[in-house]
Amino acid sequence: MALAALGLALLAAGCGGGGGAAPSAPVETAPTLLTPEVSWPEPAPLIWGGTLSGAQLNARSAVSGSYTYTPAAGSKPEVGTQTLTVVFTPQDGTRYRSVTLSRPLRVDKARPALRWDTPAAVAEGATVTPASLGTAPRALYGVQGSADAASFSLLDGRALGQASASAGSVVLRARFTPQDTAHYEPGWVQTLLSVKPAATAARVDFAAVRQTIQGFGGSAAWYYTPFDAARADVLFGTQGPDALGLSILRLRIAPAAWDATAQTADTTAWRAEMGNAVEAQARGATVFASAWSPPASMKIAHPDRRDPLWSGRLDPAAYADYARYLNAYLRYASSRGVSLYAVSPQNEPDWDPADYESCLWSVDELKAWIANHGAAAVAGTSTMLMAPESLNFSPATTEALLADPAAAARIGVIGGHLYGGVPLAVDPASTRPVWMTEHYLDAVGKSDTATAWATRIDDALALAREVHEGLTLGQYNAYVHWWLVNSNDAKPTGLIDNANRPNHFGLALKHYARFVRPGMQRVDTTAQPLPGVRLAAFATPPGATPAQAVLVLINDNAQPQALDIALAGRSFTTWTPYVTTEAAGFQAQATLGAPAARLSLTLPARSLTTLVSP
Repeated sequence: MALAALGLALLAAGCGGGGGAAPSAPVETAPTLLTPEVSWPEPAPLIWGGTLSGAQLNARSAVSGSYTYTPAAGSKPEVGTQTLTVVFTPQDGTRYRSVTLSRPLRVDKARPALRWDTPAAVAEGATVTPASLGTAPRALYGVQGSADAASFSLLDGRALGQASASAGSVVLRARFTPQDTAHYEPGWVQTLLSVKPAATAARVDFAAVRQTIQGFGGSAAWYYTPFDAARADVLFGTQGPDALGLSILRLRIAPAAWDATAQTADTTAWRAEMGNAVEAQARGATVFASAWSPPASMKIAHPDRRDPLWSGRLDPAAYADYARYLNAYLRYASSRGVSLYAVSPQNEPDWDPADYESCLWSVDELKAWIANHGAAAVAGTSTMLMAPESLNFSPATTEALLADPAAAARIGVIGGHLYGGVPLAVDPASTRPVWMTEHYLDAVGKSDTATAWATRIDDALALAREVHEGLTLGQYNAYVHWWLVNSNDAKPTGLIDNANRPNHFGLALKHYARFVRPGMQRVDTTAQPLPGVRLAAFATPPGATPAQAVLVLINDNAQPQALDIALAGRSFTTWTPYVTTEAAGFQAQATLGAPAARLSLTLPARSLTTLVSP
């Protein structure tokens, strides 16, 4: 028993090292974690009411992992400078540590959509006050507020009391202030006041020149089938019973692969639509082009879109390359015999569709690119830069661009769309042409349940009203419809069908385009002499040969309307009417005389009438 106990004691003391103390167990050192590189572009400013999405929450890393944002996607940040935070958690937590980043986000006040319904016509010399107008500025979509009576004036700055000084029409404006000033900023709103002469219902003054008309047209975006001669003649010709007489074609700049090293583009992407430009230009049309998206290689992609061409932003590091890319497009067009009047760097920079080419630009981004790179985009060409082509002809965007001297100096044409907006005149101090470059109206026969529908006279009247308001209130120099040709004849959105027959949208635009040719001038009229009756007038410049004048009248009423028009400023004594009704489209009528500079006619119920002299 004693020997056994001694053996155990020796074992407990250890067998080596002369019987010293037992060594301690080795301590494991935790591996050093790597810090993954996470990139997060500074988010572009957001307008209040907008929600956070992948357009702002777009941090990225080459390391796999998850992103947790605060505030989360779908949040609506408050006005002011807010802080966005992301925590990136690597999938492999044994090699990489989490990373937290923050970015500032500027949230600007929104400008409410405003409307001022057209007041009833007043008599020449009548007293005009805010209360006497009968209509007042208002905000749409439930925004409350009012217009200060002291702000009511004419667009040219004259006092409201001067509105009825002479027969014709004047643009009025007023400053609308929202009740919720924490989230909305004030804005100017406009309307058109018609002034009737004492002796007749309406007056046309050919000596009172307004804007020069540059034309009417439509888009061939994504239209890869070349126009044959018959189709081109119907769209852009002025002969034949169906000819619309359009004078503008809008092209889409298809996103082409860009070689940043060679500074060249794959021009095969541009070939398909260019042939249609050749056909239109051969018939005297003006051609311009809009980009829906820069090449994918130049973009910061939207992480929630399956295609990098859908949404995202132009990478500031690619600003110069994008200008060279657009210049390459202009040079390619020239090589194909197409001289482009204008180029727009972005179609609808404020719209984020989920399923087609697009790219978001803030106002700050537009200003920076236009000021610093706009000249390079059109260098060596006669092409002008068009901007901003916003979704609803955003007054705030246009005003911001024109208020920036460096950006304004580069813009040759102001362009915009009318989705969700109404025509408004741009700052009268601006001498640039203003083009409405895209809009289409849903046919009245369209519904959630309809699988097919046809256009009707209601559609012709609706489009004609919009063109009339664009020319008289917005004072646009050009009006460009969306598609030229229906993509689906059962659901018409173009001007003609696939058999080259004009629908009612096409007939409405024909009432302007067929005889109001580029270079003619809009002259002053009593724009709305009677309820439901609208009048616009145009003429060749004084001294031009041959002298010609055009009147376009709309009668929305269910009954015929008799109208007397006093003609002043120039002598036009014979007029040929062309009339569209529900029963007939664009039919020539017997010539009318205008003795003693007075034209009397009866407008058919629910009709469009174009009068041409001589």
